[in-house]
Amino acid sequence: MDIQMENRMVNTETSPQPHGWTRINISIPASTQPADDVIDAANIIPDYNQGEGQAEMAYHAVAFYGPGELETYRHTQLQQAVKDAKLKVWYPGRWHRHSPRAYFRTRLDNVQELWKGGSDDHEVVLFQFRSNARLLSAEWMDQMGEELQSISQNTRLRWQTTMPIHNEDVFDHTLHISTKRSRSGNDNDPHNISGGVHELKSGSFLHMEFDTTGQYSGLEGMDSDKGESTPRSGGGGEPSDSDGDGNIKTDSDLAENPPPCIILQLPLPIFTPNQNKQHEQKYNECRNWEWKEYGSKDWIPISSCWKPPFKMDTLNTNGNVGAPCIFPHQMDLSKVSTVLPKSRVNCGNNDLGSASSLQDAFINDFGKELLGKVCISIPASLPAVSPRPPLPPIVKLRVGETLEEALNDDEDQFEQCLDLSYHLTTDDHSTEDFNAEQVWVSNHLLAFRYARVIIPIQYHYHAKVTCQAHSPLLEQCSSFSFGNGCRSKNPDDPEKYQLQNCEQDAEIWQAAADTLQLCIHHNFIVDGIKRDRLPWVGDLAVSLMANAYTFCDKECTRWSLTVLGRCGMDKLALPSHDDGEGKDSSTKKSMLGIHVNGIIDYSLWFIICHWLYQRYFGDKHFLQQEWRLIELRLTYLIGLCNDEEGWLVINKEDQVFIDWTADGEKYNAVQILWWQALDCGISLAQKMTSLGNKSQYQSMKETMSRLENSFLKMEDIQLGFSRHSHILAVLSGLYTRLEDRAREGDWSNPDSSDDRWQTLCRCRNLYQQSAEALRGDQLSPVATPNMKHLECLAISRLGERPSALKIIRSYWGGMLARNATTFFEAFNENESLADVAQFYDRPFARSLCHAWASGPCSLYPEIMLGLRPLSDGWQQWICDPLDCVLSVSAAIITQFGIIDVQLDADSLCVVVPDKSTMILMEKSYSSGKYSFPRESLISSQLVHEWSKKYRGWQHHESHVIKPNPMIPSYETIRMTDVPTVYQIPEDDKFYMSFIGYDGIGYQTFVAESSDLLEWTNMKLAMGYGEEGMFDFGGVVLGAYLYENSDIDAPRVLKRKHGKFYCLYGAYAKKGTAECPLYEPDPGYQGLACSLDGLHWQREQDESILSVYSPGIVKDWEKDSIYQPWLVEHVERYYNFYNAKQMPQWVEQLGLATSKDLRNWTRHADNPILRVDKRIGTTIHEGYDTQFTSDAKVFWDRDESHWTMFYFGVGKGGAHIMAAYSKDLIHWVRDSNPLYTAGENPSGLDKQYAHKISLVWNPFNETWYMFYCAVGDAGRGIGLLTSRPL
Repeated sequence: MDIQMENRMVNTETSPQPHGWTRINISIPASTQPADDVIDAANIIPDYNQGEGQAEMAYHAVAFYGPGELETYRHTQLQQAVKDAKLKVWYPGRWHRHSPRAYFRTRLDNVQELWKGGSDDHEVVLFQFRSNARLLSAEWMDQMGEELQSISQNTRLRWQTTMPIHNEDVFDHTLHISTKRSRSGNDNDPHNISGGVHELKSGSFLHMEFDTTGQYSGLEGMDSDKGESTPRSGGGGEPSDSDGDGNIKTDSDLAENPPPCIILQLPLPIFTPNQNKQHEQKYNECRNWEWKEYGSKDWIPISSCWKPPFKMDTLNTNGNVGAPCIFPHQMDLSKVSTVLPKSRVNCGNNDLGSASSLQDAFINDFGKELLGKVCISIPASLPAVSPRPPLPPIVKLRVGETLEEALNDDEDQFEQCLDLSYHLTTDDHSTEDFNAEQVWVSNHLLAFRYARVIIPIQYHYHAKVTCQAHSPLLEQCSSFSFGNGCRSKNPDDPEKYQLQNCEQDAEIWQAAADTLQLCIHHNFIVDGIKRDRLPWVGDLAVSLMANAYTFCDKECTRWSLTVLGRCGMDKLALPSHDDGEGKDSSTKKSMLGIHVNGIIDYSLWFIICHWLYQRYFGDKHFLQQEWRLIELRLTYLIGLCNDEEGWLVINKEDQVFIDWTADGEKYNAVQILWWQALDCGISLAQKMTSLGNKSQYQSMKETMSRLENSFLKMEDIQLGFSRHSHILAVLSGLYTRLEDRAREGDWSNPDSSDDRWQTLCRCRNLYQQSAEALRGDQLSPVATPNMKHLECLAISRLGERPSALKIIRSYWGGMLARNATTFFEAFNENESLADVAQFYDRPFARSLCHAWASGPCSLYPEIMLGLRPLSDGWQQWICDPLDCVLSVSAAIITQFGIIDVQLDADSLCVVVPDKSTMILMEKSYSSGKYSFPRESLISSQLVHEWSKKYRGWQHHESHVIKPNPMIPSYETIRMTDVPTVYQIPEDDKFYMSFIGYDGIGYQTFVAESSDLLEWTNMKLAMGYGEEGMFDFGGVVLGAYLYENSDIDAPRVLKRKHGKFYCLYGAYAKKGTAECPLYEPDPGYQGLACSLDGLHWQREQDESILSVYSPGIVKDWEKDSIYQPWLVEHVERYYNFYNAKQMPQWVEQLGLATSKDLRNWTRHADNPILRVDKRIGTTIHEGYDTQFTSDAKVFWDRDESHWTMFYFGVGKGGAHIMAAYSKDLIHWVRDSNPLYTAGENPSGLDKQYAHKISLVWNPFNETWYMFYCAVGDAGRGIGLLTSRPL
């Protein structure tokens, strides 16, 4: 089923609505501009090619506000509308207000280029602009803000102000330079003047003051002499209704007095494209605008402006080119459409009740949740009605998100103001006009599905009810469609693979998208449409992600973050206000008086949301604009910390939300969020090219370090964890970081590492323990779709994506089963239909259309297709389709273009946009179209499933072969390594080859066993080669040719031409007792043979692989060749080998192939398994970021894939890991080790756990994994088993 949202489609072309101004980023001074994201003039002034009938000049506009001023003004309007509508809202926090009086200034470094001639010999028009504010003063200032003293008496600055089309809110300003022109030369030459613009030296500023209150009179025009402005008439002074600081007192006043705005009207001659570009660049150089709040000393660079959706080719009443008369703060923020009800029921004819209000009423079901005004109309003249009632009739309205709410007549239980206004559609208000209508319209926007109209019954037939529905002006929408459901890998396992309901998935996604769309209101993401209809940052994390996958609408997220970031601020965070430590420089009190939305964890979500916004939208300009507020918020929070431990102190009076759960379950969750906020804050700081206060950045890092130390000191890190704590710990990356910290330090001295080892043991299984906790039902369930979204995301990130899908269908599907068309503020799967509206001890208080319930918009594409960004703005992203999904498609809009993914039973087709990179199965794909056979794909979910049977190992307390095994004649051996178990045909014994190191080099020995536990009769299998040979310094046997490569097959050697064969690693250099050598570069590989499987010799004198030959040796393998592994498959031999690159000492795995074991060809795509440097794999480093080495490859016939065991080096140790392939060439790793160094409680493998040999014992159905264990007891051969022995 293909899902298309009503009236929406995928479209990257802008389609602005009337007055739909568009924000654009502009260049700002280099000291604060991110170096890799500069927007030039072409983005401010669009190119217009000369067309038929086009004038010689094309006119363009850009509008400037102070940073955040437009958003805070609209927020004030929104709050006032909520107040007027009498919504039952609790909206804590002091909110920073816009300034109706403010200053703008611009630096005109090349002011002479702007000369356009004048009306006479003594006037030069500097430039013209339009504003919504009166111009109070204009003067020239130097860079220090002082009056410019170098202007002669011949130069005067003057302006004229007119009101076009008699609009009292629009002012056209023209600035003039009055000069004396010389009496000789060309009068049209702008340089031929005495005084004038040439005296305005480079770097000077034009400084202008504006006011929108209308409380200043007599300021239609001013003169300036040497930068000193005086009113022509009247006076300045403070407005009469101000608070003494020039600020308007009340919210209603602020809603009526917008912030000053400047619209520049820029004439651009039509040149050739190259000439036009040069001309635009001149304007860009002259456009350096800054803004200052009234009463402040600090100028703020303006990093964005607005452009209208049309060319300005009209004339105003004065004959001048007209800028737009609609300002961005006046633009329409909603699209209004008429919606008719789906059905109508007369209450008196149904079992809805017997009250008179029901007898004279009918109910309209609009079929879905709406936000709009209800309109009721009847003809003004109804001759058929008898007896004719008095006009107009009494009409009342009741609405509800549920039918029960619409039937309620108790005004104390109303959640919205239901007042109606009445009017006639005729001009003379006559009721005798048969075309006239009587109309009642709700005074305020209402959130509802059902509308009950109470009107005398004789009017029922003629009454018409509609909704003037409001929806956001969204220009584009992504799509997500479902095919024929999911394929079941194991239909007999309903818990795991019951994923067959694509129709339900379609309904859930549609309802989630509708929920989000309705909650984008007045260009903000509000929490709900019935309550509170205001932005809350706690709702924003989920709705931000849903928006990224659905509408990709930056603006609503920017506006929401902008106003939320200013919560609790009486003054802007500016240098003259801020003492550098987050305190007011004058009062020494915190600049922030309250948390965001008045809730402590919402302040934390504010920081996290900024990080999420950058990750999904990649908007560095916005980060640069808001960074000081983010930094200030973090500084404020750090000030609330316990100095020594880093815990965020929570006082009794502090509001903590997390979720609607018991207060005792919130403390740990807050501390985890606090760590994540610090981590996100540090990441954001690192994105800034210039940090204003490096000491605060250092304070963040130090606080984070103290907090991590406090977690690590806990005997049980998860003690007292609620379900919410487990969810947040998984998503934040806290566990990964704690394990990294536990691994820090020098582990070479076992005696000094005991404490760290104990700490590491506490950190090792945190993810697994959280997974078990989230799978169980012993912890209290989450209470909101907000937290349920995060729970699904955590379960998905833990590798249980099918389980996450099951939860989505149960939880959000449960709301659909209760007649929902949008999703609720809170939901319990056990509650009845009658209970869904109850909340806050009020029968209808619950919001049934809430933004934080829109999570499926992002969950479906991430879970089903594995689509998520790995770097900011989707520059690099991952595609990881779920194996059990049969058919699904998605089109995700990003700043680079549309990511188009089509998955069906046969193939995966992907379109990668320009300038972005897709990661699929660890391979990178640049822009283009790609098609992949479905059978070749390996998802991370499959990897997770395949690895399960190789986890949960039991430890053997000591080495099965000691570091010094005391082999006769070889007693000087002090380390053993590289175990490989095999069997000889017609011999029931097990044999293990291993190497011994004596300080001189490696030699290979063999031991035998009957039970895989006791190993005896150790003897030399192959010793040093002759001097001058490539194996003179040592040999490492292990890559045997087996009869069968199946993973559970006996490791029986295969005879070929009467011999057994083995590839081996070798070294040409040998140490001495006085000068030991350990694995001296470069290494080699050779071919050995044996007649009995116990005594081995070199088969040929030439090495088969080295850093010199055969073929082209690439940089990754240029310094040394190490241990091989041999697989025979389809008449071809595969040699998996690891090689070294210095000076980094990075080891990676390559592949060579042969048809005869003697002549080998390196694979073109080497290395086939690289060290894990993928962006976004984890927040911190992985387990194989330095080595991917020593492969052991087997065929899994049950799952039809190849399994590679290898060891990775990272996080301070060597760990046993796995990767999987379907063709022996393309491999996908499990980024989580099968076994990590230090898991053995005896300390046997405290440093390294690596170089395995895996054997299946059918007699006790147990896996035996032998490995090189390095720890307290030295380097020897250890043993792990799949179950206790």
